[in-house]
Amino acid sequence: MEAEVASALWQVEAAFVAHQARDVLESLTPRQSPVVVAEADPLALALGLGETIGAPDDVRALTPWLLRAVVTDDRVDLRSVLSRIAAFWHRWTTSERAAVRDFVDTLWVALLDRHPGPVAVLPVATAASFLDDASGLGDGVGRLLGIWEYKDTASADHHLAELIIDAHYGARVDPEVLDWARDRPQRERLERAAARDHAEPWAGDLGAALDLLATPPD
Repeated sequence: MEAEVASALWQVEAAFVAHQARDVLESLTPRQSPVVVAEADPLALALGLGETIGAPDDVRALTPWLLRAVVTDDRVDLRSVLSRIAAFWHRWTTSERAAVRDFVDTLWVALLDRHPGPVAVLPVATAASFLDDASGLGDGVGRLLGIWEYKDTASADHHLAELIIDAHYGARVDPEVLDWARDRPQRERLERAAARDHAEPWAGDLGAALDLLATPPD
């Protein structure tokens, strides 16, 4: 596991240390046996926790387990886990919510710092997919776009070009993200990247993205 992701998981575990996770959870589905966490399907647990499996407090106690599953089990998607957390975290402490956000931010930085993907520890390989998954937390995209603006690297530029291309070909991208990507600062960023990386294998992606930005959106 990447060191920065492992550190973020440790911070999550520290934030939730006061909440002891149960090994066995009751199933609220008729005629279903109790759920042994260690033996449960991680995605089924993520989707049902706090409603058809266990109680709302179990979501809180198992948040470290759920977030670890995102980066260790390819059956568990980030959006499902964040949506489950967001449904119950309105009474959690500020430090608990901050630990979850910091974990998401760490995954985002790890993605932006690497291109091409995929990165083994990350649940998705593209910026468009990550932003869509992260929306499950209900925070909006402003914080993540701010991080992207700060990441003045070739890999982050390549991700920006890829997002513009992906959106053109039908990828699901938040309108706020598209407006940001089409704004003048991002266009100028890609122009600088195209000049800098003209001999790199991804130069074609940078040029294609600039061509799309030069065309008025439908």
